[in-house]
Amino acid sequence: MYPHQTDFENWCRAAENLSDKSIDNANYCLNLLFTYGRVNFSSVDVNDITSSDIRDYLLQLREKESLSITTVNKYISYFKKYFYFLAVAGITPTYRMLDLKGFTFDRQKTFVVGWPDRLAELIPYIHHPDTLWLLALTTLGYESKELLSLTWSDVKDQLSDDLVKKQLENSLTKDEGSPDPYIFASRSGKPYASTNNVMQHVKADKNLLAPMPLTLTNVRISFVYSLISKQEYSDIELMKKLHLNSKSLAYYQFYATKSNLIPFDLERLKKQNENNR
Repeated sequence: MYPHQTDFENWCRAAENLSDKSIDNANYCLNLLFTYGRVNFSSVDVNDITSSDIRDYLLQLREKESLSITTVNKYISYFKKYFYFLAVAGITPTYRMLDLKGFTFDRQKTFVVGWPDRLAELIPYIHHPDTLWLLALTTLGYESKELLSLTWSDVKDQLSDDLVKKQLENSLTKDEGSPDPYIFASRSGKPYASTNNVMQHVKADKNLLAPMPLTLTNVRISFVYSLISKQEYSDIELMKKLHLNSKSLAYYQFYATKSNLIPFDLERLKKQNENNR
């Protein structure tokens, strides 16, 4: 169940006069949203979820399940109704989805590209090692569902930059009983229960690739677009590097042309760091 499900169902029947079928559809969409959110959002507290989180989820659905725009907009209508209920019921202080409009994937979204080749330059500006790990593992082709199972031995030979490799190795939790530590682990050496733990730490570097928010989805997509925009690789090479099939690659190539791609700017990051001192 998702948060406040029973109260939402009752409200839908009494105040909105929705049919049982519509309520079932809403429950289905909301359960999927919160299942996804527990892994990919920094928090699934209804007061923390933002319209940007929702859009990331919808983009993920579009990539993995090839949902039509019509279907995506149905999801949006249920999400908006749910968050409207939360506001009316006083569970959230305000309605949080004012800027969640009818979704079109042709609308430009900004992604920063070019950072995968400059990880070493990012090191002085990164506040938490999990951020560097997230970026580095993404450049190796790993997706969010794989992150928590990875250990040092899985990736050490794939890290080609000596400075980045040393920085990452030094950040690992090591003890005599853990010669091959998990990458994302607590102080006890046990792997995190979910990627929420990772994203809580990444919050310390939320403006690292500004104006692009640092989310799991954005990091993955910006990495994909970074390789596509180079125009140095054949489709076969891209599919191998990105672990994509031809259909998924074609999707990314199409939406790369519809997105606002801006190059990583180290000078901007330096100025931002100076202003925050």
